[in-house]
Amino acid sequence: MRRAIYTELVDTGKFKAVYQPHTAPEGCATPYAVIKMYGDDGVPDNFKGQKEGFSVFIYTDPDSYVPIDSLVMAVREALDKVLLVYDSPVRYFRPEYIKTTEDAFDDRKNLFVKRVDFNIPGIRI
Repeated sequence: MRRAIYTELVDTGKFKAVYQPHTAPEGCATPYAVIKMYGDDGVPDNFKGQKEGFSVFIYTDPDSYVPIDSLVMAVREALDKVLLVYDSPVRYFRPEYIKTTEDAFDDRKNLFVKRVDFNIPGIRI
């Protein structure tokens, strides 16, 4: 799944790079994105339902939030309700946009950051 999400983000042409959590090198070029996958959760009132979550963290230079806002829209357009394919045998999934977090500043990296959250609905077997 992560590779399919990665490919969609790279194909937008909006990011210098896309990383896994805790792998972005110090001083790397911006803007860049980080994909963080979460485990699966049950769905209340649906004992066969499940959802897997992931977030896309967007990092930009700390001069204006205007560029990061347009990157949020690019991430949403690239992933929200878009059919993605992965693995062998072939599997399909369709992420659903959940929310975008508030403006934030990463004082360790000295960059602006926003998080865009998605769920991947599924069925427990």
